[in-house]
Amino acid sequence: MAVVAHSGKEKRTFSLSRDVVEYLENGCAETHAPSLSAYLESVVREFQAKVEMEKREAATTAYYDGLTADQMDEQAEWGRVGAASIAEVGR
Repeated sequence: MAVVAHSGKEKRTFSLSRDVVEYLENGCAETHAPSLSAYLESVVREFQAKVEMEKREAATTAYYDGLTADQMDEQAEWGRVGAASIAEVGR
C-alpha cells in the first residue's frame, strides 16, 4: 500500500468488492460529491460520528446506571431546578 503525504491527505490504495464500489459510485453521483474520494471520506466521517455518539451514550448510560438512590434523588432535584429556571425565562 503506497503512502504519500500531500496537503493534509494521504494517498492510499484499497481493494474493495465490486458491490461496495458500485455503492460508493452511486452515492457519489446521487450527492454530487466532487470525487469518489470526497464521498468515501464523508461516509467514513459520518460513520465515525455515529460511533462516537454511541460511545458517549453508552458512557452516559453507565454513569446514570451507577448512581446510588441518593445521587439519583439529587439529580432529580437539579432537574426540577433547571426546569423551573427555564419556565421563568419563558415568561
